[in-house]
Amino acid sequence: MSDREVVMNRIMGITVVVLAIVGAVLALWSLPGTPLADRTKAELAQAAAARDAAEKALASARAEVDRALAADATARADAAKAVAAAREEGERNLTAARAEANKAIAAARVEAEKSLGSEKEAALREAVEQAVKSAKADGEKAAAALRDQLGQCQAAAAKKPDADSARCATATPPATGPVDATDIGRELDTNGSIALYGIQFDIGSAKLTDESRASIDELAKLMKSDSDLKLLIVGHTDSQGDFATNRTLSEQRAQAVVTDLVARLGADRTRLSSAGIADLSPLATNDTEAGRARNRRVEIVKR
Repeated sequence: MSDREVVMNRIMGITVVVLAIVGAVLALWSLPGTPLADRTKAELAQAAAARDAAEKALASARAEVDRALAADATARADAAKAVAAAREEGERNLTAARAEANKAIAAARVEAEKSLGSEKEAALREAVEQAVKSAKADGEKAAAALRDQLGQCQAAAAKKPDADSARCATATPPATGPVDATDIGRELDTNGSIALYGIQFDIGSAKLTDESRASIDELAKLMKSDSDLKLLIVGHTDSQGDFATNRTLSEQRAQAVVTDLVARLGADRTRLSSAGIADLSPLATNDTEAGRARNRRVEIVKR
């Protein structure tokens, strides 16, 4: 409730009381010829004078309240204007400060990028140099290993020029990339079998590596293109380790290829069979890593 409403309520209360007193006095005054009526008339006159004085006082008070309320409204309006002006000024200052901060940040970023660019260039140059050195070192090691292997093979061939020494001389690491389906088919038609070195397994395991999928995909394409083609998948190992263990491992690896062809690529299971023969059919010597790598293979035989 506002101050004006409070004052008006008080004025109305006082007015009601005054009117009640006047009404009571008039009731007594209406009795003619009584001393009480005479006294009442005199008192009524005094009451009327008091009422007039009260009304004047109330009117003056009301005018004073109106002036005070008007002054308060003016003060509030002035305060609102001052707040709005201060807010507008603050927003202008904040916008200007943000603009200056953004400029400073942009300048700092440019300087940082220049510095970082120089550091990146230096780091990249150093990395390239290290990579070149590492590649040279690896190349020299590989060349030394091949020279050593070739020397061993030549020495073995000089002592005993048989099939084993011939295999030793040609025992280079095989390529492990996928072979195109057309090339697989051509090799099967010509020689009846092909070794797919792109089919690889985890060491000592029958789990196919992710890289093997590309080679197996090509094998599936060949089977789809020739609905009469039947294949035998043969697993081979090197001579490292126990023969019985290698025999089991080679069988499991051949079966893993069949399973992947059927389960993942939808090949016809009735057109596939598998076998594992461990190290019974080497292509190269098992005395060198290159030779053992050539002996570890999955062979595809046309049936």
